[in-house]
Formats: sequence, structure tokens, C-alpha cells
Amino acid sequence: MSERPGDADEREQAIGESGEPPVPDAESSPGSGEPAQAGAEVAGDGGGAGAAEAVAHPGVTETDAVQIPEAHEVDVPDDLRAEIEEIMGRYPQKRSASIPTLWAIQRRYGWCTPEGIRQGAAVMGVTAAYLESVASFYDLFHLSPAGHHRVLVCTNISCWMRGGDELLESFCAAAGADPEAAAHGGAVSADGEIYVSGFECLGACDLAPMASIDERYYGPLDGDDAEAAVASVKAGSEVLPEKAMAIRPAAGGPDGEPDAHVAG
Repeated sequence: MSERPGDADEREQAIGESGEPPVPDAESSPGSGEPAQAGAEVAGDGGGAGAAEAVAHPGVTETDAVQIPEAHEVDVPDDLRAEIEEIMGRYPQKRSASIPTLWAIQRRYGWCTPEGIRQGAAVMGVTAAYLESVASFYDLFHLSPAGHHRVLVCTNISCWMRGGDELLESFCAAAGADPEAAAHGGAVSADGEIYVSGFECLGACDLAPMASIDERYYGPLDGDDAEAAVASVKAGSEVLPEKAMAIRPAAGGPDGEPDAHVAG
């Protein structure tokens, strides 16, 4: 289609100094001049027309997914609400709080549960579809039950060459998890407590073969270390102190909170 005279000038003027095109008015459909369909405005907060499809949780309907939950209609635990509000206070834009909010939800429930996502969405003032779309993008967020402890064994080339696959099998044997499933997406132990998974790269080749256990890095490890680590996790005692890397603040976690740190 050919442009009308002046179209290019109008477009450049609309873009302006920011270099970004203008955001369409949420009250009308782009280019139609007609009012948007009911729900279009809130659906936009979930990332577009396909936002509702992102929510696959049982118990979260499409209507729930594309509407911002009313804060007074969602029962949010006081401590979780306070934590999310504190997180939001760190950022000028509320969506910037999405990832640390999801970490808070996952720490509380063991995974990003449908109700947890709805609670987070209510406090943040976003749709459940938007918050789940963020969670579904990252491997470290779980949208199904994944135990209360997580063991990620690096299987990339540096660790693989030093026995990463065998280390993964050792962790599975110690935890009682299916090694085949762990190597292809992750497996939960028979008691439902420990999630074990091979992981493409954890960025600590100097520790090969290594693993992340509850967000801390350990290595180099062998089969005996795997057995000892799982025993410590089950007992609630310190895990392999001689093999643990020094911790550092994780993105989204306030300094000084152990559960907001990872090793690196």
C-alpha cells in the first residue's frame, strides 16, 4: 500500500525524541476508531491477544487470566502482601517487580501455584496471565509441583566431561528420583520433597562437575557428595560446607536475606 503525502512526517512526529512508537489508546481498537471489546484493556496488561492462552492452570479461567484481580477479593497472606509491596517499592515501574515477586511466591508455596500467581497479580495490579507469562519463560520457575528443595546438576560440556551425567544419576539415586525424567526436564523424588534436574549450564565451569542445591552452588562433586548432600537436605542441616561457594546477592533479593541469595 502506498503512503499518502505527509504520512512519513506524521509518523516521525508521533515517534518523537524517544524513538518509540506511540502506544494505542486502550479505549479503542487500533485503526478502527471503534471502542475496544470488553476486556481488551486488561488483556493488554497480559501481553496481547494470546495472553489468556498462557494460563494453563486448573482453577484459573480465561476470565480470571485477562482481568486484574480486585485486591479486596483475593485472600493474600499478610506477610506475602508485605513482601511484594516492599519489592514493588524498589522499582519505578510495577512490572519490574515481576521476577522477584514470582520468587516470593515460589519460596512460599514450593512452586508458582495458580492461587499464588493470582495473589501476586492482585497486589501488583496486573493480570494473572501477565504474571504467568513471565514465570513460563524462565526455567527456574515451576508451574507444577516441584518439591520443596531443588537440585540442578550441570550437564554442559565442562561438567559432562568430568562426570556430570554420573553425578546427576547419583543425586537421583540418593533422592529417589527417576534419572531418565531428571535428564529430560526434571523429576520429583518419591516423597515429593526434592526436585532433581539436569541443567544446560550454571556458569561455574571452574567447579566442574557441580550442582546448585537450593540456589547455592557446590563443587566439584562426586557420588559420595551427592549422597551426603541429599542426606543433609532431608535432615535440614548445612549442606557440604567445604564445597559451597561464597554467596552473593541475587537479582531481586534484598541484601542480608539468606533466601534471597544465590552462589556465583
